Amino acid sequence: MRFYDITLTPKNGAAPVRHWSSHPNLTYDPGALNVEFDMPIVSYGTPAGAMALTIHGVAREDISQAYQFAGMELSVSGGMKAGLPLANPNQAGVLLRGQVFQAFGNWEGTDMRLDLIVYPSRYTIDNPGNFILFWNAGQSLAEALTATLTTAYPEMPISINIGDNLVFDYPEAHYCATLEELSQLVADITHEVFKQKVTITIQAGKIVIYDTTHKPNPIEIQFTDLIGQPTWINQGIMQMRTVMRADLQVGSIIRMQNLSNQGQSITFPNAPGFTTTYASTALSEYGGGLSSTNKNDLTFQNNFAINELRHIGCYRSASGEDWCTIFNCAQGA
Repeated sequence: MRFYDITLTPKNGAAPVRHWSSHPNLTYDPGALNVEFDMPIVSYGTPAGAMALTIHGVAREDISQAYQFAGMELSVSGGMKAGLPLANPNQAGVLLRGQVFQAFGNWEGTDMRLDLIVYPSRYTIDNPGNFILFWNAGQSLAEALTATLTTAYPEMPISINIGDNLVFDYPEAHYCATLEELSQLVADITHEVFKQKVTITIQAGKIVIYDTTHKPNPIEIQFTDLIGQPTWINQGIMQMRTVMRADLQVGSIIRMQNLSNQGQSITFPNAPGFTTTYASTALSEYGGGLSSTNKNDLTFQNNFAINELRHIGCYRSASGEDWCTIFNCAQGA
């Protein structure tokens, strides 16, 4: 069954003031409210805009004073719970933690809805943060970023997986107003000086920092997880869509599952975008067969690193495409 759990908590508050869930007390609620959301998660050096969340069927007081939710902390969990043959509850989890930038309600016919615009990072140009990077001579970049980010986000966990070789023999000092500025600064410096770009992002309420030296254990993507077929969208960049899952993040390494059919190996070829065609026996009497797209193997193999992902959800939609996660992955991880 589809699963979501949404809470709104006042800044520095102890308990949520609003809680919407498809499984209150871990029990499926067939009357759960319909929710819609679009959550892009990319490097903070790449502008992607805010995340949008709509909750249908809320109480009238929630839409009449929707402005009260602006500035609150939002937590959204999602995925699948047990109840369908292919559902995997282990893939459900936190999708987003962030701050509500705007909140507004609307009433159309019998539909009362609450719309929330959310940013994972609370700092903007109008509300700058204290991002001061002191990168001393001989100090690793990991140590410098830890000191910077624990000052700006004292309550937020940090995961850093970058090389120990990112060390200057002279001091560097920079001030940035937002995490976007810091991410772009660090990415530019590490790419130009070390040829080893460092990526900074926020996912599920955690700051994630990694570079090309980060080689986590690959996570196998099952054939039954896929919605549609993977496809190439750029040179060396594959896009795929799966059932909504929170267990993967930007920087994760995935591997496509190997299959077998009647003794024949159906694998994902080593060459990107490689297709194999087979001669048609039906036309052999005319001197040979013609290539048929019905017998093409268009598949992907090797490891891919996730560099962008996007959670898209419409809880009441009958289409499987409306409760999914879309990944952009770089080949050669």
